[in-house]
Order: sequence, then C-alpha cells, then structure tokens
Amino acid sequence: MELRDLRAFTAVAEDLSFKDAAARLGVSQSALSQSVSRFERELGVSLFERGQRRAPELTPQGRVLAEQAKALLDHAERVEASVVDEPTATVPLKVSSISSTFAGLVPRVVPRLRAAMPDVRVSLMSVFDTHVYRAVLEHRVDFAFGRLAEAPEGVDHSFIAHEPLVAAVPATHRLASRERIDLVELRDDPFVLFHRDEGIPGYDAIVSTCVRAGFSPQIRTYSLDDVAMLSSIACGLGVSLMPFVSTLHAFEGVQYVPVTDAHATTPLSVLRRQHDGLVAADLLLELVHDEMRTLAAREVARGNRPPLLP
Repeated sequence: MELRDLRAFTAVAEDLSFKDAAARLGVSQSALSQSVSRFERELGVSLFERGQRRAPELTPQGRVLAEQAKALLDHAERVEASVVDEPTATVPLKVSSISSTFAGLVPRVVPRLRAAMPDVRVSLMSVFDTHVYRAVLEHRVDFAFGRLAEAPEGVDHSFIAHEPLVAAVPATHRLASRERIDLVELRDDPFVLFHRDEGIPGYDAIVSTCVRAGFSPQIRTYSLDDVAMLSSIACGLGVSLMPFVSTLHAFEGVQYVPVTDAHATTPLSVLRRQHDGLVAADLLLELVHDEMRTLAAREVARGNRPPLLP
C-alpha cells in the first residue's frame, strides 16, 4: 500500500469529487483517477461507485477504508517528522481544546510546556466532546480537554476540577457592578448559549444549575464558541453562565460576576490514550494541575469560590 495512493483516495473520499480533489492536491484529474484505480487493483476491491453524470460514491469497502485512512496518514506523518524533519524531536503533540480552555487555560500552560521541552511541536485543534473519544483512539488527538465524566476502554480520563460557573453580563447590565449575585437574579434575562449537541455535559451543567435555582433559562441566541458568545453578550443580546477558565479571558463590553450558588459548577477533564508513552503529554497534564492549583489559591485570596480540585 503506497501512501501517495492512500492520500489520493482520502482526498476523493473527503471531497466526493475527482476534480476538486485533484485541484486540492495539485495534480491532474487523470493522474488522480489513475492513482485511485491502481489502489483499487492492488486491494482487489472497488472503493467508489462511478457514473458519468453523478459524483463518485464510496462503496461499503470504501467507507471502511475512509474511516481508517486518516489515522494511518496521521501516524505516517508523525513517524516521518520524527526521523526525517527533526531527528531529535519528540512525536508532535496534538492537543484538542474546548472553547473555554482555549480562552483561559491553554495560553497559560502550553508556553510553559514549550519552554520546558523546546523540541516539542504542539498543534492545537477543536473537537466537540461528542466526537473526542474517537479522535483520541484514532490518534488524531493526543491530549483532549473536555467536560466528560468518564471514558471508554482504551482512553484515560483525568479529572481536573469542578469549575465554578460565572455570570457573564453586558457591561451596562443592572448587575454588572455587583461583587456577586444569586443565580435566580438572572431568571428574567435572555440567555446566550451553545447548542446542546456541541457540548452535552457543559450544556446540561448550565441548564440544570438554572433549574436547581428555580428557573429555566430563556435561550434566545445560540453561539458556536466563546468569542461569538461574548460578542453577543457585549452587544446586549443576553447573559450567560461561563466556566471559570473562560473568565480568564477579558472581553470588552462584558462583565464577569461570580454567583453564590454552590451547585453552579461544571466538570473539566483531560482525555488521553492509555499507555501512550508521550512524555510531553505527561508534563502537560502536570502543568494543567499546577496551573489550576495556582488559580484556585488566587480565587480563595480574592474571596471567590475556587475551582474544586481532586
């Protein structure tokens, strides 16, 4: 199995168009078609259903290969990089982050990792909690922040903290100048939130916290990530509850106000493959725990509810 043929197949499988895939790879359409045909002959199966007037469709065998091909190519790239491009470098570390940790935690710990291990090449990406298990198992992600409470076989789950939820309100909001509020004081405000399928544990933590306080949040605006959410709040479209680490990112026009409700928390965890042997991932996990201890001590000194650590 030639990697160039596998890459050609993967490009067509992703685009479902020989023309678009050829343009993306910078080859002629005929060369790409020949590469895929050669690959099919080598495997002894048809990978695509072809027709003159319709786009190519994956056969059952093609769908199986497409599910595995990305992991194979990623692994090949890591091997090539470690022995050709940078012989002394460790395996590149692929870190998946959710929106809140991108905002407040990742910028605090990744520079410390890079300072301690200069040869580590960190790449950052975003994978929803609903898909992150698979990304870890398929080697597309080495270290994943999330809000999941458990992990399936083959994946290690490291609990980081129960983060306090903090009210995020427009700077002109009636509660913006308060040192802290009771959550029920937001019962009449429209909420800005993400869709549940983009982060089920985080969404459920916020909604259940509101219900426990005696009201159901009136969700009027949906946002994909923290930046869009904070922008909506700054524009006066509503309020929200955000994890503590999100509030480490200052945003003009938004005021963060702690809430008194003891149950207003959301879990933060890290997922990794079991027995991955990645020293950089081990150190990154230590740095995450260390940073959270530092932040918790700071919040205690300020008289705020700190993250609840293990």
